[in-house]
Amino acid sequence: MSAMRWYSSILTRHPFLTNMLTTGSVFFLGDMLSQQAVERKRTKHDLERTVRSVGVGAVYIAPLVTFLYNLVDKCFGPSQAPLNAIKKIGLFSVFSPLTSGGFVVINSLLQRKSADYITKQLREDVPRIVLTGYKVWIPTHFLLLTLIPLQHRVLLSNTVGVLWTTYMTHAAHIHSHQATE
Repeated sequence: MSAMRWYSSILTRHPFLTNMLTTGSVFFLGDMLSQQAVERKRTKHDLERTVRSVGVGAVYIAPLVTFLYNLVDKCFGPSQAPLNAIKKIGLFSVFSPLTSGGFVVINSLLQRKSADYITKQLREDVPRIVLTGYKVWIPTHFLLLTLIPLQHRVLLSNTVGVLWTTYMTHAAHIHSHQATE
């Protein structure tokens, strides 16, 4: 059985759990790349940060993104026509601050950061992360929504998500890193 068929069969039987596990894996890879390739931590890898990122990805991002993919298909139908995809992307764009902002806030809460710190992140970091996200996700969603069947969108968006998560976990931890220096 091919890997894609195996994944499809697991996804059909356990869609919620499968999306949580694949998204958690993406956040694991993304944070590993962020710490090792971008921040060059080498032997000073922050395992607690990686665990937090995986947890937030699996428990918050995966259910939210799965819900959003289903919502846009219910609102606009399953058509993969380009005009329909543009409408869906508009809806995703509205929810983008919720996914990126939620990731930053939950991560900060798990680190027991102060309300002032979180407010500063919401004011300074989240807008930058969201705007960068539009540059990545608008073209990605156009391709996903015009070419990829609903049940495979989370898996394929997770492919792009590894690179996005590398950026997002790094961006979400910039203040945390600066505060400890």
